Amino acid sequence: MKLKLLALLCAFLSITKSFAGEDIGTRKNPLKIAIVPSGHSAKALDSAKPVAQCIEKKAKIFVNVQVPNSYIAVVEAMGAQKVDLTFGDIVSFLIARNKFGAEPFLQIKRYGSTSYQSAIFVKQDSPIKTVDDLNGKKFAYSDASSASSYIFPSILMKKNKKKFAQEVPTGSMDASIIALMQGQVDVAATYYNSPDKDGKIHDARSRVENIYPNISKDTRIVWLSKPIPNEPVYVRKGLSKELKEKLSIAIPACIKEFPNYINNIQELFPVAADNNEYTNFVKEVETSGLDISNIFSKK
Repeated sequence: MKLKLLALLCAFLSITKSFAGEDIGTRKNPLKIAIVPSGHSAKALDSAKPVAQCIEKKAKIFVNVQVPNSYIAVVEAMGAQKVDLTFGDIVSFLIARNKFGAEPFLQIKRYGSTSYQSAIFVKQDSPIKTVDDLNGKKFAYSDASSASSYIFPSILMKKNKKKFAQEVPTGSMDASIIALMQGQVDVAATYYNSPDKDGKIHDARSRVENIYPNISKDTRIVWLSKPIPNEPVYVRKGLSKELKEKLSIAIPACIKEFPNYINNIQELFPVAADNNEYTNFVKEVETSGLDISNIFSKK
């Protein structure tokens, strides 16, 4: 009888250990990484494979990479413990933190900066010159939970008491730029990083230079937001300290080995303990009066 009880206890402890996340990284229960790309999903998955293989080798764990179709899908998957670690965006992180206790894990640096901006682009020959001119125009955005593509342009329009005639979701930043160039919309909003000294652009337009070689000359910026903090790589609540320590070493090393393979990330470093940059972002949105719950229900 005692042996049976002991066997049952061992089985229970084994199951409890698995649910607690201690066994994450095994062949049967690999670390589940979600990547929400600003470009095409298939390309993002292929590009991430060398990074995933590198993480497996350095952390000595098994990894499974998935590319959900939206930022919000990642949040819900993390809440259901179907995703352990996410390369997403700042808004999805904040939602995941508020709803499910997600934790910022690594801070991202791109093009030497820990921040970026929202930019509204028009074609070079467009009559649109100012924010006032945006009123009544057709607007392309990638995803309603994107800070640069939708939230900050929406705050801008609300503050200036202007309204787009039509808002067109395109599914990706490069698709928004293509829609602009094809004349399907009047304006498009995407992320923006300052160009190099030699003029090389570091925003969504660079993704379509193979289609439009003169894209930087054929478009111009009507408006730029204040700096927005780069999103963190974030993890779900409950990952073991041991696993996080392994990943904190392996992931930055792999990103350094394969820069730009995942969402143009070039460098990763530990997140500051106070997370003030994210708190300030939340305040910016809250004080704008923008209805966030309505935004996240948009298709």
